[in-house]
Amino acid sequence: MRRAVNFAAVVRACVRRPLLAIGVVALLALGGAALALQLKPSAGTDTLVSGSSETAQADARFKREFGDDSVVVLVRGDLQRTVLSSDLGRLIRLEGCLSGNVPTEGLRDLPPACRELSQLKPARVVFGPGTFVNTAVNQIQGELGSRQQASAQRADAAARSARQLSKRRGDPPAEQDRLARSARELVQSEFTRTLLEAALRYGITSAPAIDNTDFVDTLVFQRPKEGVAVGEPKPRFAYLFPSRRSALIQLRLRPELSDAERTRTIELVREVVAAREFKLEQGGKYLTTGVPVIVDGLAREVRSGIVWLLAAALLVMAATLALVFRTRLRLLPLALALAAAAMTFGVLSLTGWGLTMATIAVMPVLIGLAVDYAIQSHARFDEVLERERAGPEAAAPVAAAAGGPTIATAGIA
Repeated sequence: MRRAVNFAAVVRACVRRPLLAIGVVALLALGGAALALQLKPSAGTDTLVSGSSETAQADARFKREFGDDSVVVLVRGDLQRTVLSSDLGRLIRLEGCLSGNVPTEGLRDLPPACRELSQLKPARVVFGPGTFVNTAVNQIQGELGSRQQASAQRADAAARSARQLSKRRGDPPAEQDRLARSARELVQSEFTRTLLEAALRYGITSAPAIDNTDFVDTLVFQRPKEGVAVGEPKPRFAYLFPSRRSALIQLRLRPELSDAERTRTIELVREVVAAREFKLEQGGKYLTTGVPVIVDGLAREVRSGIVWLLAAALLVMAATLALVFRTRLRLLPLALALAAAAMTFGVLSLTGWGLTMATIAVMPVLIGLAVDYAIQSHARFDEVLERERAGPEAAAPVAAAAGGPTIATAGIA
């Protein structure tokens, strides 16, 4: 009863000063609309689950350790022609540009987007065909150099031991030299035999280098045999070479990137792969994809689709009111609904909420409910006006006391 009396008092004050009430509502609606325009759409997966849920926390820990979702550049084209040609060098330069780790002097020969990527450094790690082959070459060469150095040291030690033993026996200097040389050659021949066995086991018959097509072919592709076609990549490298006609470059983004930085990173990646410096001469093409790219595209669609969604909701409500609502100012409930929606989304902006798919999906429902509540309130007013034979000033508080609290409670819910 007390709430009904209070609600009636509010309505009585609004009826007594209608211009003031309309002005306050209009001001709140305009302020809410201005704040709502600052909302930025977000279609990230983190908007679909609660941040306090176990799934969201596990995902956050994973991203802190390993980085965010990857932007993927798909290299489409014959894989043999891509990695067994000068295009492999272009892929190495492309991956270096995307990583943002190109030295300052090297940036002069690269597109402007590479310089911006070197400043932004959006990637936790970049890995692709060029990095894979280049890393394999460097590691094999480094391991080979280490073993050669160790073998040389063993050969020197064996030569010294043989010379000292020969000297203690009283052999002439010529004999000491011969025995030392024989000991050195024995160690070196053992190293050569071990090296040849490893080369035959892994099929490496020449010095590893990125421009050594025999080495790259052995590293990447399976040996042709029954059931295996020529140019079929090794299954254990499927994360880089999914098929004979594709390769993948992955940029695992830093998890602390803002939405604006993530969007700019995607734009820069697209600029880089479109640059003539990285155009593949053997017919390969680039396609930028991955979860961040899809999410960014979805956010763009949300931004453009919200206008059409709002327009459709308004047209449906306006048509409904025009056909069903038999009273003067038929579209007044729609204006009230728009004001309510503007104020609601303005509050979302003030409280730091984003414009997610869920909040956008609620907009037609919010407009529909607001129109429904306005119609109920107006119908109650018309009923009291007709039953009591009173003027609007007297009928409005009575209608508000009778149905206002129920409508207000439903609206808050």
